Amino acid sequence: MDLRFSPDEAAFRDEVRAFLRDHLPVELATKVRQGLRLTRDDMARWHAILQARGWLATHWPREWGGT
Repeated sequence: MDLRFSPDEAAFRDEVRAFLRDHLPVELATKVRQGLRLTRDDMARWHAILQARGWLATHWPREWGGT
């Protein structure tokens, strides 16, 4: 079994790492590292960042497993 990333997978991994480096708020990263609970406002802030990037599905059609 070959467990190496394909070139496309490696490129996506690098894209995600760069996105997190550039867009993950320090306050949220610190809370997570310290094992603290994220507030509703923290989650809303992070969801807005993901949504702006197109990485958050606000609606998932039933035919694709949504509710």
